[in-house]
Amino acid sequence: MSTAPATPPPGVGWRFLRRYALAYWPWYLVGALALVATNGLSVTIPMVMARGIDALSLGAAGRHQVAVAAGEVAGMGALVIGIRTLSRLMFFTPGRLIEAQINRDLFQALLQQQPSFYARFDQGDLTARFTSDTQNVRLLFGFTALGVLNTATAAVLAGMRLVELSPLLGALAAVPLAIAFGLSAVAVNRLRAVMRETQAALASLSTHALASFQGVATVHAFGAAEAMRRGFAVHNEEVRRLSLERAQLRVAVGPVLGLAATLDVFGALYLGGPGHGDLGPLGTVQTLSAGEVVAFAAIVAFLVAPLRTLTFTLSVIRVATASLERLDQVLSAPPDRPDLARPDGALPAPQAAPALALRGLTFRYPGDDTARDALHDVSLEVPPGGLLGVFGPTGSGKTTLVRCLTRLERPPPGTVFVDGVDVLDLDLDAWRAAATLVPQRAFLFTESVRDNIALGSSEPLDEVVAAAQLETDLTALPDGLDTVVGEAGLTLSGGQRQRVALARGLLQRAPALLLDDVLSAVDPATEAALLTMLAQRRARGGATPTRVIVSNRVSALRSADLVIVLDRGRLVDRGTHAELLSRPGPYREACERQSERTGGGA
Repeated sequence: MSTAPATPPPGVGWRFLRRYALAYWPWYLVGALALVATNGLSVTIPMVMARGIDALSLGAAGRHQVAVAAGEVAGMGALVIGIRTLSRLMFFTPGRLIEAQINRDLFQALLQQQPSFYARFDQGDLTARFTSDTQNVRLLFGFTALGVLNTATAAVLAGMRLVELSPLLGALAAVPLAIAFGLSAVAVNRLRAVMRETQAALASLSTHALASFQGVATVHAFGAAEAMRRGFAVHNEEVRRLSLERAQLRVAVGPVLGLAATLDVFGALYLGGPGHGDLGPLGTVQTLSAGEVVAFAAIVAFLVAPLRTLTFTLSVIRVATASLERLDQVLSAPPDRPDLARPDGALPAPQAAPALALRGLTFRYPGDDTARDALHDVSLEVPPGGLLGVFGPTGSGKTTLVRCLTRLERPPPGTVFVDGVDVLDLDLDAWRAAATLVPQRAFLFTESVRDNIALGSSEPLDEVVAAAQLETDLTALPDGLDTVVGEAGLTLSGGQRQRVALARGLLQRAPALLLDDVLSAVDPATEAALLTMLAQRRARGGATPTRVIVSNRVSALRSADLVIVLDRGRLVDRGTHAELLSRPGPYREACERQSERTGGGA
């Protein structure tokens, strides 16, 4: 699994700010003005209340002042509700829009990446980046931006009002609040570490759950449900433990700030009352009226809320910073596309059946420490419209060869050529469209057979269904082409899944067709029909496509123009089917073994 770098990349936060947030500066400006107005009204209301409360002591003479003060408080309260709502809309809306844009950019970035990129990340880890990490960034540009500015304006405006009521009491009130805030910051530091651990635990839980769902057939077949449940329980228990610790840390912050506010109210009542304001060398606290004491307490209580929010805001900033680093790993990762780096641009892919060539191809998978090449010094030529057969035991490099031809893996420069052009120089998207690869284990979506074959195409499917020998199978399915195949095609047999994938590949009518052991799960009669079809198959222009058939079954390679035999990544023999049978070697030995099992000839 990929993890965040030990040291943050320089300027990640600024890059995200410039790329995503600066476009919304008018929203933030209006929101900031609304926050200033909201906090200004909020600390003015207690001052008006003080005037009204003190007017009560005047009896009938003060009724008018009380009524005026009550009206002002009601009016300002209504304004606070409206303006506060506006401030949240101005901050939260950009956060949501930024989250949506980051998700779109992440998806686009992942579409550009090649298989080597996905080998570095667990599925659960990538899922976590799309969910919890983007949510943390949304909070950073929404809730956090609001919280920081709100706390700053509230502290300044509330401090001015407290000093206005009593300079010395106002200064003393800052001491308990500062101590409480410091203690809260310590808890927040631990909270940051816990939230990092929670992210990792959630990624592990997601990976385990995804693997369980995708492998549900294997789980049932081997009776491993209880083992999978135990594994899930272990991951879930870790998430639960960290979530509880996070909740406990959050709960601890509130009472500390509440106690500080209580001490400030006590100070206002005790030191601001008549005869209790002498603090010796610190000076004398002016006597406060009843209304001023109430105002002082109300302003201190008002200040506690943004300070408490700030402690959580700091934790969000720290967690969101880690999320920015994780998202940047995906967004800034250069795709494995040497064709895009060519000064003159990528070269066009062939529109007709291409000639394929390997010249001393040696390939080892990145991170493979087995000290053995997957392919070693392999050379061959396939003319336009030719049929190449690839034979070899499991692990001999057959799949690696077709993956290099289709650029699912990146071969070394100067080793794989299409019509004499290095495959690394071809427009990769165009080459993928021109070279259809049908893998042995093709992925089927949880959709109908029709949708799995068409993949969005509007072309009729009757011809490819017949060519892939699926007609008889469809009559046995409850809804024919509209039968939903289940997760990864679990409702179909292995042979049916292979032929659905084959029909999908045939629908493209591409100038190059590569089949990676797609006949391994079909019976001999179906295999013979499919081989006849492939020999007669035509690309969109009407010409015979260049074909590569990978198979462990000798019978599937009888009509190949050239058959190569691979063993441990090396090309150990080559020739036509008849030539390979005429001399001793692994090909003839395999043919004899398979003939004995089937009771017939090759």
